[in-house]
Amino acid sequence: MKYVFFLLICFPLIGYTHHHDGYIPDTETSITASPGQAFDIKVGQEASIFSQQLSLKFLSVSEDSRCPQGTNCIWEGNGKVNIQLTSQGQTSDTVELNTAMSLPSEATYLNYNISLLDLQPYPLAGRAIQQSEYIATVSVSTGT
Repeated sequence: MKYVFFLLICFPLIGYTHHHDGYIPDTETSITASPGQAFDIKVGQEASIFSQQLSLKFLSVSEDSRCPQGTNCIWEGNGKVNIQLTSQGQTSDTVELNTAMSLPSEATYLNYNISLLDLQPYPLAGRAIQQSEYIATVSVSTGT
């Protein structure tokens, strides 16, 4: 009897720990955004532009030389993001958008204008930023 009771208690707990080992999958791998409005997107996420046949995917941050907070720099540095753009029935394209004022922060794909508005987190002295931490604020508008 004790053995049966032990099994009835332990098996559900084993199943629980097997499926809940601390990993919580990211349920927001795809988001929907409205044209002309700014939205946040994480590395690896894909955004569908509402009422348009456009999707974009934030692939990576390929450069982050922005001057870390708590330091003095002689130039502003740059955060460069790589975004893949796809429209139904068209060839996809990857664009690079930058945070530095002297480099392009906008790109055109078909009749869409894509703008990088912000990149977070901002670097701190002595702390490396992981790709999974980056969040870009972008907007997509239709061209004329």
